[in-house]
Amino acid sequence: MSLSKKIILQLLKEKAADKSKLNDVKRLLSSSFQKSPPSNMELFKSYRNLLQKKKIKASPGLEKLLKTREIRTLSGVAIITVLTKPYPCPGKCVYCPSDSRMPKSYLPKEPAAARGLALKFNPYKQVAKRIEMLQLNGHNTDKIELIVKGGTWSSYPKKYREWFIGRCFEAANNSPLRRRGAGGDLIMAQKINETAKNRIIGLTLELRPDSVMPEEVAHLRKLGCTRIEMGVQTIDDKILKLIRRGHNTKQVAEATALLRNAGFKVDYHLMPGLPGVSPKKDLENFKEIFKNPAYRPDMIKIYPCSVIPQTPLHSWWKKGQYKPISTKALIDLIIKMKLLVPRYVRISRIIRDIPGDDIACGNVVTNLRELIKQKMKKQGLKCKCIRCREIGHQFKKTRKQKNKKTKLFIDKYKTLGGDEYFISIEDAKRETIFAFARLRLPEITPPNPPLHKGGNIGLPEIKGAGLIRELHTYGHLVPVEKRLKGASQHLGFGKTLMKEAEKIARKNGFKKMAVISGIGVRAYYRKLGYGLSGTYMVKNI
Repeated sequence: MSLSKKIILQLLKEKAADKSKLNDVKRLLSSSFQKSPPSNMELFKSYRNLLQKKKIKASPGLEKLLKTREIRTLSGVAIITVLTKPYPCPGKCVYCPSDSRMPKSYLPKEPAAARGLALKFNPYKQVAKRIEMLQLNGHNTDKIELIVKGGTWSSYPKKYREWFIGRCFEAANNSPLRRRGAGGDLIMAQKINETAKNRIIGLTLELRPDSVMPEEVAHLRKLGCTRIEMGVQTIDDKILKLIRRGHNTKQVAEATALLRNAGFKVDYHLMPGLPGVSPKKDLENFKEIFKNPAYRPDMIKIYPCSVIPQTPLHSWWKKGQYKPISTKALIDLIIKMKLLVPRYVRISRIIRDIPGDDIACGNVVTNLRELIKQKMKKQGLKCKCIRCREIGHQFKKTRKQKNKKTKLFIDKYKTLGGDEYFISIEDAKRETIFAFARLRLPEITPPNPPLHKGGNIGLPEIKGAGLIRELHTYGHLVPVEKRLKGASQHLGFGKTLMKEAEKIARKNGFKKMAVISGIGVRAYYRKLGYGLSGTYMVKNI
Protein backbone atom coordinates (compact mmCIF):
# COMPACT_ATOMS: atom_id res chain seq x y z
CA MET A 1 0.00 0.00 0.00
CA SER A 2 1.28 3.46 -0.92
CA LEU A 3 2.30 6.01 1.70
CA SER A 4 -0.51 8.40 0.72
CA LYS A 5 -3.21 5.72 1.10
CA LYS A 6 -1.73 4.62 4.43
CA ILE A 7 -1.93 8.22 5.70
CA ILE A 8 -5.54 8.59 4.54
CA LEU A 9 -6.61 5.42 6.36
CA GLN A 10 -4.81 6.52 9.53
CA LEU A 11 -6.39 9.98 9.41
CA LEU A 12 -9.84 8.40 9.09
CA LYS A 13 -9.09 5.97 11.91
CA GLU A 14 -8.00 8.78 14.25
CA LYS A 15 -10.79 11.12 13.06
CA ALA A 16 -8.24 13.88 12.47
CA ALA A 17 -9.89 17.29 12.79
CA ASP A 18 -7.06 19.83 12.68
CA LYS A 19 -3.88 20.55 10.74
CA SER A 20 -1.57 19.72 13.64
CA LYS A 21 -2.96 16.16 13.73
CA LEU A 22 -2.69 15.95 9.95
CA ASN A 23 0.96 16.98 10.05
CA ASP A 24 1.73 14.57 12.94
CA VAL A 25 0.32 11.60 10.99
CA LYS A 26 2.15 12.67 7.81
CA ARG A 27 5.50 12.95 9.63
CA LEU A 28 5.13 9.70 11.59
CA LEU A 29 4.18 7.49 8.65
CA SER A 30 6.57 9.21 6.23
CA SER A 31 9.51 8.50 8.54
CA SER A 32 8.51 4.81 8.76
CA PHE A 33 8.44 4.71 4.93
CA GLN A 34 11.70 6.72 4.88
CA LYS A 35 10.13 9.16 2.46
CA SER A 36 9.27 12.86 2.40
CA PRO A 37 5.69 13.67 3.47
CA PRO A 38 3.27 13.81 0.50
CA SER A 39 1.50 17.06 -0.36
CA ASN A 40 -2.16 17.59 0.49
CA MET A 41 -2.89 17.40 -3.23
CA GLU A 42 -1.36 13.91 -3.41
CA LEU A 43 -3.31 12.86 -0.31
CA PHE A 44 -6.57 14.15 -1.75
CA LYS A 45 -5.91 12.21 -4.95
CA SER A 46 -5.46 9.01 -2.92
CA TYR A 47 -8.58 9.82 -0.89
CA ARG A 48 -10.65 10.13 -4.07
CA ASN A 49 -9.17 6.92 -5.43
CA LEU A 50 -10.14 4.99 -2.28
CA LEU A 51 -13.58 6.58 -2.39
CA GLN A 52 -14.16 5.55 -6.03
CA LYS A 53 -13.12 1.97 -5.22
CA LYS A 54 -15.57 2.02 -2.26
CA LYS A 55 -12.83 1.12 0.21
CA ILE A 56 -13.73 4.06 2.44
CA LYS A 57 -16.78 6.23 3.13
CA ALA A 58 -16.92 9.94 2.31
CA SER A 59 -15.58 12.18 5.08
CA PRO A 60 -16.48 15.90 4.67
CA GLY A 61 -14.22 16.70 7.64
CA LEU A 62 -11.17 15.09 6.05
CA GLU A 63 -11.95 16.70 2.70
CA LYS A 64 -11.98 20.12 4.35
CA LEU A 65 -8.71 19.34 6.14
CA LEU A 66 -6.96 18.33 2.92
CA LYS A 67 -8.34 21.19 0.87
CA THR A 68 -5.69 23.72 -0.23
CA ARG A 69 -6.34 27.44 -0.79
CA GLU A 70 -9.73 27.04 0.91
CA ILE A 71 -10.51 30.71 0.32
CA ARG A 72 -11.07 29.95 -3.38
CA THR A 73 -14.54 28.52 -2.67
CA LEU A 74 -15.47 30.25 0.60
CA SER A 75 -17.84 32.63 -1.18
CA GLY A 76 -19.99 29.73 -2.35
CA VAL A 77 -18.63 29.41 -5.88
CA ALA A 78 -15.45 28.19 -7.60
CA ILE A 79 -13.86 31.13 -9.41
CA ILE A 80 -12.13 30.45 -12.74
CA THR A 81 -10.31 33.26 -14.54
CA VAL A 82 -9.35 33.06 -18.21
CA LEU A 83 -7.62 35.49 -20.59
CA THR A 84 -8.39 36.47 -24.17
CA LYS A 85 -5.65 36.65 -26.81
CA PRO A 86 -3.64 39.85 -27.43
CA TYR A 87 -5.63 42.29 -29.55
CA PRO A 88 -5.40 46.05 -30.28
CA CYS A 89 -6.94 48.21 -27.55
CA PRO A 90 -8.48 51.64 -28.26
CA GLY A 91 -7.28 52.92 -24.88
CA LYS A 92 -4.17 55.09 -24.42
CA CYS A 93 -4.01 55.17 -20.60
CA VAL A 94 -0.67 56.50 -19.32
CA TYR A 95 -0.29 53.82 -16.61
CA CYS A 96 -1.18 50.81 -18.77
CA PRO A 97 1.63 48.38 -19.73
CA SER A 98 1.89 46.95 -23.25
CA ASP A 99 3.57 43.58 -23.73
CA SER A 100 3.34 42.19 -27.27
CA ARG A 101 2.75 38.70 -25.86
CA MET A 102 -0.22 39.77 -23.74
CA PRO A 103 -3.59 41.52 -24.02
CA LYS A 104 -3.30 45.22 -23.12
CA SER A 105 -2.66 46.03 -19.43
CA TYR A 106 -1.65 42.47 -18.48
CA LEU A 107 1.85 41.25 -17.64
CA PRO A 108 3.07 37.68 -18.24
CA LYS A 109 3.99 37.03 -14.58
CA GLU A 110 0.51 37.68 -13.14
CA PRO A 111 -0.92 34.25 -12.12
CA ALA A 112 -3.99 34.11 -14.40
CA ALA A 113 -2.06 35.83 -17.21
CA ALA A 114 0.80 33.33 -16.93
CA ARG A 115 -1.64 30.44 -17.24
CA GLY A 116 -3.29 32.05 -20.26
CA LEU A 117 0.06 32.61 -21.97
CA ALA A 118 1.25 29.05 -21.26
CA LEU A 119 -1.93 27.67 -22.84
CA LYS A 120 -1.74 30.10 -25.79
CA PHE A 121 -4.97 31.78 -24.60
CA ASN A 122 -6.98 28.72 -25.62
CA PRO A 123 -10.31 29.14 -23.75
CA TYR A 124 -11.13 25.43 -23.63
CA LYS A 125 -7.73 24.48 -22.20
CA GLN A 126 -7.74 27.33 -19.67
CA VAL A 127 -11.11 26.32 -18.19
CA ALA A 128 -10.41 22.58 -18.32
CA LYS A 129 -7.04 23.01 -16.60
CA ARG A 130 -8.44 25.19 -13.80
CA ILE A 131 -11.29 22.74 -13.14
CA GLU A 132 -8.76 19.91 -12.95
CA MET A 133 -6.49 21.81 -10.54
CA LEU A 134 -9.34 22.94 -8.29
CA GLN A 135 -10.61 19.38 -8.04
CA LEU A 136 -7.13 18.02 -7.29
CA ASN A 137 -6.89 20.55 -4.47
CA GLY A 138 -10.14 19.31 -2.96
CA HIS A 139 -12.57 21.96 -4.25
CA ASN A 140 -16.01 21.30 -5.67
CA THR A 141 -16.52 22.79 -9.12
CA ASP A 142 -20.28 22.29 -9.44
CA LYS A 143 -20.85 26.07 -9.36
CA ILE A 144 -18.42 28.12 -11.40
CA GLU A 145 -18.05 31.90 -11.57
CA LEU A 146 -16.25 32.42 -14.89
CA ILE A 147 -14.27 35.65 -15.16
CA VAL A 148 -12.91 36.68 -18.56
CA LYS A 149 -10.07 39.17 -18.57
CA GLY A 150 -7.89 40.63 -21.31
CA GLY A 151 -8.04 43.63 -23.58
CA THR A 152 -11.12 45.74 -24.25
CA TRP A 153 -13.80 43.04 -24.67
CA SER A 154 -16.05 45.04 -27.00
CA SER A 155 -13.16 45.72 -29.42
CA TYR A 156 -12.71 42.01 -30.22
CA PRO A 157 -14.61 40.72 -33.29
CA LYS A 158 -18.08 39.48 -32.34
CA LYS A 159 -17.36 36.08 -33.92
CA TYR A 160 -14.29 35.65 -31.68
CA ARG A 161 -16.23 36.66 -28.56
CA GLU A 162 -18.96 34.10 -29.22
CA TRP A 163 -16.40 31.40 -30.06
CA PHE A 164 -14.38 32.16 -26.90
CA ILE A 165 -17.36 31.97 -24.52
CA GLY A 166 -18.75 28.92 -26.33
CA ARG A 167 -15.47 27.07 -25.83
CA CYS A 168 -15.46 27.99 -22.13
CA PHE A 169 -18.91 26.43 -21.74
CA GLU A 170 -17.78 23.34 -23.68
CA ALA A 171 -14.84 22.89 -21.32
CA ALA A 172 -17.14 23.13 -18.29
CA ASN A 173 -19.40 20.56 -19.97
CA ASN A 174 -16.38 18.38 -20.81
CA SER A 175 -17.89 17.98 -24.28
CA PRO A 176 -16.26 19.75 -27.24
CA LEU A 177 -18.77 20.35 -30.04
CA ARG A 178 -18.28 20.55 -33.78
CA ARG A 179 -18.13 24.00 -35.26
CA ARG A 180 -21.61 25.11 -36.35
CA GLY A 181 -20.82 28.68 -37.36
CA ALA A 182 -20.97 31.87 -35.30
CA GLY A 183 -23.15 31.43 -32.25
CA GLY A 184 -24.27 27.87 -33.02
CA ASP A 185 -21.96 26.08 -30.61
CA LEU A 186 -22.50 28.75 -27.96
CA ILE A 187 -26.25 28.17 -27.75
CA MET A 188 -25.85 24.38 -27.76
CA ALA A 189 -23.09 24.50 -25.13
CA GLN A 190 -25.21 26.75 -22.90
CA LYS A 191 -28.15 24.34 -23.14
CA ILE A 192 -25.94 21.41 -22.13
CA ASN A 193 -24.49 23.43 -19.24
CA GLU A 194 -27.92 23.85 -17.62
CA THR A 195 -27.64 20.27 -16.34
CA ALA A 196 -23.88 19.67 -16.55
CA LYS A 197 -21.76 18.55 -13.61
CA ASN A 198 -19.75 21.79 -13.71
CA ARG A 199 -22.28 24.59 -14.20
CA ILE A 200 -21.31 28.15 -15.02
CA ILE A 201 -23.62 30.08 -12.71
CA GLY A 202 -22.09 33.49 -13.39
CA LEU A 203 -20.11 35.07 -16.22
CA THR A 204 -18.10 38.27 -15.71
CA LEU A 205 -16.72 40.41 -18.54
CA GLU A 206 -14.68 43.64 -18.49
CA LEU A 207 -15.89 46.76 -20.32
CA ARG A 208 -14.95 50.40 -20.62
CA PRO A 209 -17.79 52.82 -19.75
CA ASP A 210 -17.75 54.30 -23.27
CA SER A 211 -18.37 50.87 -24.84
CA VAL A 212 -21.63 50.21 -22.94
CA MET A 213 -24.33 50.69 -25.59
CA PRO A 214 -27.80 49.08 -25.95
CA GLU A 215 -26.66 46.73 -28.73
CA GLU A 216 -23.61 45.71 -26.67
CA VAL A 217 -25.81 45.01 -23.63
CA ALA A 218 -28.09 42.75 -25.69
CA HIS A 219 -25.07 40.81 -26.97
CA LEU A 220 -23.72 40.42 -23.44
CA ARG A 221 -26.95 38.67 -22.53
CA LYS A 222 -26.64 36.35 -25.52
CA LEU A 223 -23.25 35.29 -24.17
CA GLY A 224 -24.77 34.58 -20.73
CA CYS A 225 -22.98 37.45 -18.99
CA THR A 226 -24.33 38.41 -15.55
CA ARG A 227 -21.72 40.84 -14.19
CA ILE A 228 -19.66 43.67 -15.65
CA GLU A 229 -16.32 44.87 -14.30
CA MET A 230 -15.97 48.46 -15.46
CA GLY A 231 -12.74 50.43 -15.52
CA VAL A 232 -13.91 53.66 -13.88
CA GLN A 233 -10.59 54.54 -12.15
CA THR A 234 -11.82 57.95 -10.88
CA ILE A 235 -14.85 60.23 -11.12
CA ASP A 236 -12.80 63.37 -11.73
CA ASP A 237 -13.07 64.48 -15.39
CA LYS A 238 -9.87 66.53 -15.22
CA ILE A 239 -7.88 63.52 -14.04
CA LEU A 240 -9.53 61.21 -16.58
CA LYS A 241 -8.38 63.60 -19.30
CA LEU A 242 -4.88 63.87 -17.80
CA ILE A 243 -4.37 60.08 -17.76
CA ARG A 244 -5.80 59.79 -21.30
CA ARG A 245 -8.53 57.43 -20.18
CA GLY A 246 -10.78 58.24 -23.14
CA HIS A 247 -14.12 58.50 -21.31
CA ASN A 248 -15.80 60.90 -18.90
CA THR A 249 -17.92 60.64 -15.75
CA LYS A 250 -21.18 61.19 -17.65
CA GLN A 251 -20.46 57.99 -19.59
CA VAL A 252 -19.75 56.17 -16.31
CA ALA A 253 -23.15 57.20 -14.91
CA GLU A 254 -25.05 56.32 -18.10
CA ALA A 255 -23.28 52.97 -18.46
CA THR A 256 -24.04 52.09 -14.82
CA ALA A 257 -27.76 52.87 -15.23
CA LEU A 258 -27.98 51.05 -18.56
CA LEU A 259 -26.37 47.92 -17.13
CA ARG A 260 -28.55 47.99 -14.02
CA ASN A 261 -31.72 48.33 -16.09
CA ALA A 262 -30.69 45.15 -17.90
CA GLY A 263 -30.18 43.39 -14.55
CA PHE A 264 -26.37 43.24 -14.50
CA LYS A 265 -24.25 43.45 -11.37
CA VAL A 266 -21.81 46.36 -11.71
CA ASP A 267 -18.25 46.19 -10.37
CA TYR A 268 -16.14 49.37 -10.47
CA HIS A 269 -12.35 49.27 -10.81
CA LEU A 270 -11.01 52.24 -8.84
CA MET A 271 -7.43 53.50 -8.92
CA PRO A 272 -6.24 55.63 -5.99
CA GLY A 273 -2.92 57.44 -6.31
CA LEU A 274 -3.34 58.61 -9.90
CA PRO A 275 -1.34 61.60 -11.22
CA GLY A 276 -2.77 64.88 -9.99
CA VAL A 277 -4.75 63.29 -7.14
CA SER A 278 -3.91 63.62 -3.44
CA PRO A 279 -5.10 61.09 -0.82
CA LYS A 280 -7.55 63.75 0.40
CA LYS A 281 -9.02 64.14 -3.10
CA ASP A 282 -9.15 60.35 -3.54
CA LEU A 283 -11.23 60.10 -0.37
CA GLU A 284 -13.57 62.89 -1.50
CA ASN A 285 -14.12 61.14 -4.84
CA PHE A 286 -14.77 57.86 -3.02
CA LYS A 287 -17.40 59.53 -0.82
CA GLU A 288 -19.09 60.93 -3.93
CA ILE A 289 -19.29 57.49 -5.55
CA PHE A 290 -21.64 56.27 -2.80
CA LYS A 291 -23.35 59.58 -2.09
CA ASN A 292 -24.34 60.22 -5.71
CA PRO A 293 -27.23 58.04 -7.07
CA ALA A 294 -25.58 58.19 -10.50
CA TYR A 295 -22.91 55.72 -9.30
CA ARG A 296 -23.35 53.45 -6.24
CA PRO A 297 -21.83 50.23 -7.68
CA ASP A 298 -22.54 46.79 -6.26
CA MET A 299 -18.90 45.84 -5.99
CA ILE A 300 -15.52 47.54 -6.20
CA LYS A 301 -11.93 46.54 -6.83
CA ILE A 302 -9.25 48.88 -5.52
CA TYR A 303 -6.17 48.83 -7.75
CA PRO A 304 -3.63 51.44 -6.53
CA CYS A 305 -1.70 53.14 -9.32
CA SER A 306 1.75 51.64 -9.89
CA VAL A 307 4.57 52.74 -12.17
CA ILE A 308 5.27 50.02 -14.74
CA PRO A 309 8.31 50.29 -17.06
CA GLN A 310 7.72 51.23 -20.71
CA THR A 311 4.60 53.28 -19.97
CA PRO A 312 4.13 57.07 -20.32
CA LEU A 313 3.68 57.22 -16.54
CA HIS A 314 7.15 55.71 -16.14
CA SER A 315 8.59 58.62 -18.12
CA TRP A 316 6.66 61.11 -15.96
CA TRP A 317 8.05 59.47 -12.82
CA LYS A 318 11.62 59.47 -14.16
CA LYS A 319 11.30 63.21 -14.91
CA GLY A 320 9.94 63.90 -11.43
CA GLN A 321 6.48 64.79 -12.79
CA TYR A 322 4.74 62.04 -10.79
CA LYS A 323 5.24 60.69 -7.29
CA PRO A 324 3.29 57.54 -6.24
CA ILE A 325 1.46 57.40 -2.94
CA SER A 326 3.51 55.76 -0.17
CA THR A 327 2.45 52.38 1.21
CA LYS A 328 1.74 53.89 4.64
CA ALA A 329 -0.46 56.64 3.15
CA LEU A 330 -2.15 54.06 0.92
CA ILE A 331 -3.01 51.83 3.90
CA ASP A 332 -4.46 54.80 5.81
CA LEU A 333 -6.45 55.86 2.73
CA ILE A 334 -7.93 52.41 2.11
CA ILE A 335 -8.91 52.07 5.77
CA LYS A 336 -10.84 55.35 5.48
CA MET A 337 -12.42 54.07 2.25
CA LYS A 338 -13.49 50.80 3.86
CA LEU A 339 -15.22 52.69 6.66
CA LEU A 340 -17.33 54.51 4.05
CA VAL A 341 -18.49 51.43 2.14
CA PRO A 342 -22.24 50.69 2.47
CA ARG A 343 -23.51 47.26 3.51
CA TYR A 344 -24.71 46.46 -0.01
CA VAL A 345 -21.20 46.71 -1.49
CA ARG A 346 -18.54 44.00 -1.76
CA ILE A 347 -14.87 44.96 -1.93
CA SER A 348 -13.74 42.12 -4.17
CA ARG A 349 -10.05 42.92 -4.30
CA ILE A 350 -7.38 45.27 -3.01
CA ILE A 351 -4.32 45.46 -5.33
CA ARG A 352 -3.62 43.51 -8.52
CA ASP A 353 -1.36 40.45 -8.66
CA ILE A 354 1.49 42.35 -10.31
CA PRO A 355 4.86 40.89 -9.21
CA GLY A 356 7.10 43.36 -7.37
CA ASP A 357 9.91 43.10 -9.94
CA ASP A 358 7.50 44.42 -12.59
CA ILE A 359 6.83 47.59 -10.57
CA ALA A 360 9.36 50.42 -10.94
CA CYS A 361 7.73 52.47 -8.19
CA GLY A 362 4.59 52.22 -6.08
CA ASN A 363 3.14 49.64 -3.71
CA VAL A 364 4.86 46.23 -3.83
CA VAL A 365 3.28 44.79 -0.67
CA THR A 366 1.37 41.69 -1.81
CA ASN A 367 -0.51 41.10 1.48
CA LEU A 368 -1.85 44.66 1.70
CA ARG A 369 -5.37 43.48 2.51
CA GLU A 370 -4.09 41.47 5.47
CA LEU A 371 -2.08 44.43 6.80
CA ILE A 372 -5.12 46.68 6.53
CA LYS A 373 -7.24 44.11 8.36
CA GLN A 374 -4.69 43.84 11.18
CA LYS A 375 -4.40 47.62 11.57
CA MET A 376 -8.19 48.05 11.65
CA LYS A 377 -8.49 45.34 14.28
CA LYS A 378 -5.90 47.07 16.50
CA GLN A 379 -7.83 50.34 16.16
CA GLY A 380 -11.17 48.66 16.87
CA LEU A 381 -12.49 49.47 13.38
CA LYS A 382 -14.78 47.27 11.30
CA CYS A 383 -15.53 47.22 7.57
CA LYS A 384 -19.22 46.70 6.69
CA CYS A 385 -18.60 45.45 3.14
CA ILE A 386 -20.16 42.13 2.16
CA ARG A 387 -16.84 40.29 1.84
CA CYS A 388 -15.76 41.17 5.37
CA ARG A 389 -19.09 39.91 6.73
CA GLU A 390 -19.54 36.73 4.64
CA ILE A 391 -19.98 33.68 6.83
CA GLY A 392 -17.24 31.91 4.86
CA HIS A 393 -14.70 34.57 5.88
CA GLN A 394 -15.81 34.63 9.52
CA PHE A 395 -13.47 31.75 10.39
CA LYS A 396 -13.46 32.12 14.17
CA LYS A 397 -17.08 33.22 14.44
CA THR A 398 -18.63 30.48 12.33
CA ARG A 399 -18.99 27.93 15.14
CA LYS A 400 -20.42 30.52 17.54
CA GLN A 401 -22.84 31.96 15.00
CA LYS A 402 -23.97 28.64 13.51
CA ASN A 403 -26.81 28.20 15.99
CA LYS A 404 -27.78 31.86 16.24
CA LYS A 405 -31.05 33.05 14.79
CA THR A 406 -30.99 34.80 11.46
CA LYS A 407 -32.94 37.90 10.55
CA LEU A 408 -34.10 39.41 7.26
CA PHE A 409 -33.04 42.99 6.51
CA ILE A 410 -34.06 45.32 3.67
CA ASP A 411 -31.92 48.29 2.64
CA LYS A 412 -33.44 50.58 0.01
CA TYR A 413 -31.43 53.16 -1.91
CA LYS A 414 -31.94 55.41 -4.93
CA THR A 415 -29.97 55.08 -8.15
CA LEU A 416 -30.18 56.68 -11.56
CA GLY A 417 -33.11 55.09 -13.41
CA GLY A 418 -34.59 53.07 -10.54
CA ASP A 419 -34.71 51.99 -6.89
CA GLU A 420 -32.53 49.28 -5.42
CA TYR A 421 -33.41 46.88 -2.60
CA PHE A 422 -30.65 44.96 -0.87
CA ILE A 423 -32.46 42.09 0.87
CA SER A 424 -30.22 40.11 3.20
CA ILE A 425 -30.28 37.32 5.77
CA GLU A 426 -27.86 38.12 8.58
CA ASP A 427 -27.36 37.68 12.30
CA ALA A 428 -29.15 40.23 14.51
CA LYS A 429 -26.07 42.46 14.88
CA ARG A 430 -25.42 42.41 11.11
CA GLU A 431 -21.89 41.18 11.65
CA THR A 432 -22.33 38.00 9.59
CA ILE A 433 -24.18 37.73 6.28
CA PHE A 434 -25.51 34.37 5.11
CA ALA A 435 -27.35 35.29 1.90
CA PHE A 436 -28.69 38.26 -0.03
CA ALA A 437 -30.64 39.34 -3.12
CA ARG A 438 -30.42 42.50 -5.19
CA LEU A 439 -33.82 43.69 -6.44
CA ARG A 440 -34.13 46.57 -8.90
CA LEU A 441 -37.39 48.32 -9.62
CA PRO A 442 -36.77 50.44 -12.74
CA GLU A 443 -38.54 53.77 -13.11
CA ILE A 444 -41.84 53.38 -14.97
CA THR A 445 -41.16 56.64 -16.79
CA PRO A 446 -37.65 56.73 -18.26
CA PRO A 447 -35.39 59.66 -17.35
CA ASN A 448 -35.75 62.78 -19.48
CA PRO A 449 -33.68 63.01 -21.56
CA PRO A 450 -33.40 59.21 -21.89
CA LEU A 451 -30.13 57.58 -20.95
CA HIS A 452 -30.01 55.81 -24.30
CA LYS A 453 -31.97 55.35 -27.48
CA GLY A 454 -34.50 52.52 -27.70
CA GLY A 455 -35.87 52.67 -24.17
CA ASN A 456 -36.04 48.91 -23.58
CA ILE A 457 -32.38 48.19 -24.44
CA GLY A 458 -33.55 45.75 -27.11
CA LEU A 459 -34.66 43.29 -24.41
CA PRO A 460 -38.49 43.24 -24.55
CA GLU A 461 -38.72 40.24 -22.21
CA ILE A 462 -37.81 42.45 -19.22
CA LYS A 463 -39.92 45.48 -20.08
CA GLY A 464 -42.08 46.40 -17.08
CA ALA A 465 -40.45 43.76 -14.87
CA GLY A 466 -38.85 43.93 -11.46
CA LEU A 467 -35.28 42.67 -11.78
CA ILE A 468 -33.38 40.23 -9.59
CA ARG A 469 -29.80 41.22 -10.34
CA GLU A 470 -28.19 38.83 -7.89
CA LEU A 471 -29.10 36.01 -5.52
CA HIS A 472 -26.24 34.65 -3.46
CA THR A 473 -25.83 32.31 -0.51
CA TYR A 474 -22.42 32.39 1.15
CA GLY A 475 -20.36 29.74 2.88
CA HIS A 476 -18.46 26.67 1.72
CA LEU A 477 -19.45 25.59 -1.78
CA VAL A 478 -21.99 22.78 -1.49
CA PRO A 479 -22.52 20.53 -4.54
CA VAL A 480 -25.80 20.97 -6.42
CA GLU A 481 -28.75 19.08 -4.84
CA LYS A 482 -26.71 18.23 -1.70
CA ARG A 483 -26.35 19.46 1.88
CA LEU A 484 -23.35 19.45 4.17
CA LYS A 485 -23.42 19.66 7.95
CA GLY A 486 -22.53 23.18 9.10
CA ALA A 487 -22.69 24.70 5.61
CA SER A 488 -24.95 27.65 4.85
CA GLN A 489 -25.87 26.77 1.27
CA HIS A 490 -29.07 24.90 0.31
CA LEU A 491 -30.94 25.79 3.51
CA GLY A 492 -33.84 27.61 1.87
CA PHE A 493 -32.36 31.11 2.14
CA GLY A 494 -32.69 31.64 -1.60
CA LYS A 495 -36.41 30.85 -1.63
CA THR A 496 -37.02 33.15 1.33
CA LEU A 497 -35.23 36.03 -0.41
CA MET A 498 -37.07 35.47 -3.70
CA LYS A 499 -40.45 35.51 -1.96
CA GLU A 500 -39.60 38.76 -0.22
CA ALA A 501 -38.41 40.33 -3.48
CA GLU A 502 -41.62 39.30 -5.27
CA LYS A 503 -43.65 40.75 -2.39
CA ILE A 504 -41.83 44.12 -2.68
CA ALA A 505 -42.25 44.19 -6.47
CA ARG A 506 -46.02 43.44 -6.24
CA LYS A 507 -46.45 46.13 -3.60
CA ASN A 508 -44.87 48.63 -6.01
CA GLY A 509 -47.18 47.73 -8.89
CA PHE A 510 -44.97 45.29 -10.83
CA LYS A 511 -46.75 42.30 -12.35
CA LYS A 512 -43.74 40.24 -13.40
CA MET A 513 -40.23 39.49 -12.23
CA ALA A 514 -37.15 38.80 -14.37
CA VAL A 515 -33.93 37.20 -13.16
CA ILE A 516 -30.59 37.72 -14.91
CA SER A 517 -29.82 34.07 -14.27
CA GLY A 518 -26.50 32.47 -15.01
CA ILE A 519 -26.87 29.57 -17.46
CA GLY A 520 -26.12 26.95 -14.82
CA VAL A 521 -28.77 28.27 -12.39
CA ARG A 522 -31.78 28.17 -14.71
CA ALA A 523 -32.93 24.84 -13.29
CA TYR A 524 -33.11 26.39 -9.80
CA TYR A 525 -35.40 29.20 -10.92
CA ARG A 526 -37.65 26.77 -12.80
CA LYS A 527 -38.36 25.15 -9.43
CA LEU A 528 -39.54 28.57 -8.21
CA GLY A 529 -42.01 28.94 -11.08
CA TYR A 530 -39.82 30.89 -13.49
CA GLY A 531 -39.54 30.12 -17.19
CA LEU A 532 -37.01 31.08 -19.85
CA SER A 533 -37.97 34.16 -21.88
CA GLY A 534 -35.23 35.40 -24.18
CA THR A 535 -32.15 35.20 -21.98
CA TYR A 536 -33.91 35.83 -18.64
CA MET A 537 -35.92 33.67 -16.26
CA VAL A 538 -39.33 35.36 -16.00
CA LYS A 539 -42.41 34.84 -13.82
CA ASN A 540 -45.79 36.56 -13.57
CA ILE A 541 -46.31 37.66 -9.97
